[in-house]
Amino acid sequence: MKRSLLLIASAVLLTYFLRPFNFVPLDLAFLLYSLAIFNLNKDIKTASIGLFVALPHTLFGSESLVPLIVALGASMRMEKTAFRKRLNEFLEYYCVYALAVVLFVRSTDPVWKSLLLSFLPFSLMFLIQLDKYKWFFLQDAVFVSSLTCLHIIGQYARSWWILIAFALNFVVYRWLLDYKMKTKELSKFESNYRDFRKKLAKLVEMVDSTSQSSSIYESLNKLAEAISDLAGFKYVLMNVLNRDLGVIQRVAQHGIGEEEFKRLKQNPPPIEYVLRFTQERFKVSNSYFIPEGALELPAEYVATLLNGPMEDEPDAWRPNDMLIVPIRSPMNEMVGYISVDAPLSGKRPRVEDIQIIELVADQAYKLLERSQLYHDIVTRVSYDPHTLLLTHSAFLGALEAEIERGNRFAVVILDVDDLSNINARFGHEAGDQLLEKISDILRNRTRKTDVAARFGGEEFALLLRNVTKSKAIEITDRLLEEVRRIEFNVRVSLSAGIAMFPEHGRTAQELIKIATQALQIAKMSGKDRLMIL
Repeated sequence: MKRSLLLIASAVLLTYFLRPFNFVPLDLAFLLYSLAIFNLNKDIKTASIGLFVALPHTLFGSESLVPLIVALGASMRMEKTAFRKRLNEFLEYYCVYALAVVLFVRSTDPVWKSLLLSFLPFSLMFLIQLDKYKWFFLQDAVFVSSLTCLHIIGQYARSWWILIAFALNFVVYRWLLDYKMKTKELSKFESNYRDFRKKLAKLVEMVDSTSQSSSIYESLNKLAEAISDLAGFKYVLMNVLNRDLGVIQRVAQHGIGEEEFKRLKQNPPPIEYVLRFTQERFKVSNSYFIPEGALELPAEYVATLLNGPMEDEPDAWRPNDMLIVPIRSPMNEMVGYISVDAPLSGKRPRVEDIQIIELVADQAYKLLERSQLYHDIVTRVSYDPHTLLLTHSAFLGALEAEIERGNRFAVVILDVDDLSNINARFGHEAGDQLLEKISDILRNRTRKTDVAARFGGEEFALLLRNVTKSKAIEITDRLLEEVRRIEFNVRVSLSAGIAMFPEHGRTAQELIKIATQALQIAKMSGKDRLMIL
């Protein structure tokens, strides 16, 4: 704030010395030219870019308007920038070029005037934003000298070919900067690749050194520390999904502190809490990055470890940014996750860093699987062994996740008609064979995007994604027809009830209740049919 006030005061004082202001039509053309020059150069900001506007403008336009036109071009780049930052950039350019013009108009020697108007703004802009401009100092210095010579010549012979020469200089300047940026990006890629290989080597070494005789907590804490070291995050939290209890257990951490970790362990969120994060729109690699403000987070489940953004940049890591890296079983089921905070770089995560954490997550699963404490939790079967369809609880998890995504879908509950009579007449073994045949149809005759589950003893459930009511009826009716064709000792049929999201409900419980009611009506209406309320 103090810096902004100082810039405003300087701008007011320098504006007083710039009087009088004489606007000519050519100044409007130079404003458009300034906007074009700065927008063409918005991806590579350098200390000399304003000179391509200021120098020809003093030759052909109103000198007193040069600072305003340069500052407007600099601050009106077509990019996402906060108003405060744009204002500071405007004031910086205005003050620098106003000072140069004030000295310029009070000088009489043409050579000295050109030197003042070129090297003074260049030097001041370079010093003001040294961290941004240092990579281009040599190229800038060469072109400033070239532009100064053109300006000296222009003062003696004001001809339109001078403007063409300035424009050609800018074209060559852009070409050289593009070449340097591509070279720099290639160098950065090679550096990142070498860094990635070093981190992989460290990871292998760390995994080899993790003793199987260590307790599960010691081993997981070592992994959390490894994530902090390899991916560069100050805080790491490892979690396991306990589906029996329906909660997320906090199992290991690095950097958070015992008191805060204890608070998080004592307030385990429900499993549904993590489902809101695993949306396709947040997906990066095989993980999920949730930017600040994208979702509302309950305070009791979150460790807020930062008070403000680590840097004042668009890609700076912010207090409520979240990175969720799933811990998955060999069946690709999410059994836990790793969350991180406060990257040492101050930036939002790179894909390479996320992939490193994903590799550590694979090792975390192996440790959890080997442990007596967590083995049953993470190896819990999500598929019914007889039908190879999802279990009841796994289907509910898929249903909750689909509700979080907010897309239109249908829930279908199906029941085998007269299965108890079939079991009594032909034996339970025959009944099991029939269930397997029906399961094959539900698994193989539905779309790849749909989900089929064994919902109960003789009940099945379907999740039909992205369907209208008529499409859901069409798919269900086709499946019922397929079941009728099963070759068995007696005629086989299903009854079905359908519920639509969001028309029939916005929670899993509401949708299943409506679908079950529709199923009961289908049963009472004579069976072998579908109903939708």
